[in-house]
Parts: sequence; C-alpha cells; structure tokens
Amino acid sequence: MAGKADPWVGRVVAGRYQVTGTLGRGGMGTVYEAEQLGLERYVALKVLHPHVAKTPGAIARFQREAQLMARLKHPGAVHLFDHGADGDTLYLAMERVFGVPLDEVLETYGPLEVKTAVELAAQVLEVLEAAHDLGMVHRDLKPSNVMLVGELSAPTVKVLDFGLAALVNPGQQERLTGSGQVLGTPAYMSPEHCRGELPDGRADLYSVGCLLHELLVGRPPFGDSPAVEVMSGHLYRPPPPVRQLRPERGIPEALEALVLASLSKAKTQRPASARELAARLREALAPPPARGEGKKQERVQPPPAPPVAPSPELLARPVALIEPDGPANPHGIGTALSVGGYRVVPCREDDSLEGMAALVVVPRSDRAQEEALALASTLASRPHAPPVLLCGSGEDFSLMSRAVASGVYDYVPLPVDPTDLARKVSRALRSRR
Repeated sequence: MAGKADPWVGRVVAGRYQVTGTLGRGGMGTVYEAEQLGLERYVALKVLHPHVAKTPGAIARFQREAQLMARLKHPGAVHLFDHGADGDTLYLAMERVFGVPLDEVLETYGPLEVKTAVELAAQVLEVLEAAHDLGMVHRDLKPSNVMLVGELSAPTVKVLDFGLAALVNPGQQERLTGSGQVLGTPAYMSPEHCRGELPDGRADLYSVGCLLHELLVGRPPFGDSPAVEVMSGHLYRPPPPVRQLRPERGIPEALEALVLASLSKAKTQRPASARELAARLREALAPPPARGEGKKQERVQPPPAPPVAPSPELLARPVALIEPDGPANPHGIGTALSVGGYRVVPCREDDSLEGMAALVVVPRSDRAQEEALALASTLASRPHAPPVLLCGSGEDFSLMSRAVASGVYDYVPLPVDPTDLARKVSRALRSRR
C-alpha cells in the first residue's frame, strides 16, 4: 500500500493520533487512518499539504471546513471529532467511514439498478438538504465523494469532503478564493459554477443530476473529455436523455424528466430544493402503468438522431477570422475552416464585423493568450456583434472559464481538432438564424 512508504505512517500527531496508513490524497491534503490513543478508536485524519498551506486563503478554507463540518449533524455526513494544529501542521480528525466510494462501485459494476441509483441520489440529497438548511453548499459533489456503506441491496451513503463548501448566507459569506477562480471537478460542475459565479444550493442539485446520470448510464452527461470541452457542454449543450442512451434499461420517463430538470442551464428551472428533488425522485419510481403499456412505449421510442451536418446555407455564411500571422499561423484555423467548407473572411481587430455570422479569434502564440482573450471579450461586447469563438490552450482551465464569463460564445481548445472546430462554428452560425 502507498502508505507504507509515507513518512507520516507511525507518526503521532498532536500527541494523540498515531497514523497507521494512507486513505487518500486530494488537492488540499492527505487523509490518513489513525488510532486515537487512549480511546482505542480509528479516525480519518486529514492533514493539509505544506505547500498548500502557503497559498493565499488555503489555511482559512481548511479552518472553515472544520467549522462547517462541526455544524452539520446528519447520519449521512461525516462526523468531525477534533481539529487543531501540531506545529505547522493543520489537521482534522473525522469519523473513519468503512465503505466503497461510488466511482469504484461504478468501475466494478457499471450502471446501477434504477431503483438503487435513485435511492442513492435521494440519500445524497437528504444530506445536502441538511447542509443547505445551514446555508452551506458542497460545490464538489461527485462519485468519489460519496461512500457506499453496506450492501447495494440496502444502500446507505456517506457524503465526504466538504472542503470546497461555501457559506451562502450573504451575512456570513467570505470570499476565500481569488476573483473569478473556479474550484471543483469539471464533469459535475453547474453552468454558473463554470462561469466563476458563487453557487447556491441549486448548483448542488445540478451536480446530483450529473451523479444520477452517471449511476444510470455509466458516465456523466458530458463525459470525461478535456476540462474545457466538458465545461462547454455544461454551458451550451443540452444533456443527452438517459432513456435514449440506455433504452434497454427501462428508465421511467418521469425519472428522465427529473434528471433533465436537474441539469437545466438556468438554475431557476431546476427543482426548488434538495428536499423537493428527493421526494420527486422517489415518486418517479411509483408502480408502472398497466402491464405491457410501458414496454410498448419503450419499443416505439425513436433511436437517437444522428449528428446533423451543417447545411449548405450555413456553410455559405461568412466566418470572420482574426489570425495574426494569416494562413501561415501554426494553428491552421483558417485552413481547417476552409477545408470544412466555410467561407472565411480574414479580418483585423479594427475591421467592421457587419454581415459576419461568426468570428474566430486566434492567439499569436502561447504567450499571447491573455491578449487574445482581451480582444475577444472586447469584440463580443460590440453592439450587434456576431458570436465570438476564442482559440486557446486545451489545458488552460482558467482561460476558458474567464472567456465564457466575459461573453465569448465558445472556446476552441488548441491544438485544433477540425471536427470540434466545425461543430462549434456550426452551432454559432445556427444561433444567428
């Protein structure tokens, strides 16, 4: 086990917690198994990484996690026993949960039985309900943060890691991250979270929608593609209906409608609370209609429609391109658009964009991405501006988040995938019809 080589194993923290093994590592710290001396009980000991403790706001977030956990009293939430400092080391001593995280359950069994998936999601919502009643938002709900305790035949969950949790009461909220900084896991983040906005409880409901989608079909709504592509899906693309993805599973139509409602782009269109969503999920598994009727509906369900190719009308519409070095630009955006059949109009930043159906902005180099972002944001804010697409690093999660928050229509990761570029330009052109 990895813990055998860890110098922390065997160490006694604060004179009373002897580390016996490693349970997991995260962005902020490592979680160890430790024996609480004198009481002879095992705890989960979370220790802040030394390098993280030196970053602005990290210590405050760690201490806030202790305050949040101490206030949250629910059998599905991990109980906090103690917190403190041992020299320069900050720690949390928590209930040691024995179970299997849902990501491992999915890896082992694949999609779960519909009834089991709904019950797990409903139990998670009950924990969130208790947190939301205290003005807390989890912000990082995902399968690895939900522990299955006991057997799948009688599922019980524990919700882990409120380390990114936020207080949403305006009188209590303290911004502990930099302006526009986005924390979380892209595959399960709400659109407002992707934009860098401070999320409320409805963002957690969106994450539950992503979680339930994965429990039912085996993957989250927008897959596990690069972060910028996943975020683009949360922001712009409709989630795929679970009954179309797995028609053989007999997922009730009412359940699919609830999943889609939870994944609404506008938070005002999601269920009003965790309590309401949990109740409606369980109601969706009410006895089916008369024998044969449900199966008949499934048999006539049309298959998913194939991707629609851009029409000749769309291909003929002009796409403006600001490509600093022209056709010789190493990214080859202009060439990719031309090969795809689009009518490309090279432009400069001070040219009129009147009559253009879309605009693609390309950075001169990797070091010029901030300059390209500023230009794209400025052009997008012009009156009657066409949809603006910004090209940028496929690994720059912050750049993509700031781009969409500033009004850019879509983000195209580099190096460019011609199919991805054509799809996004086509979607931009359709938005102007």
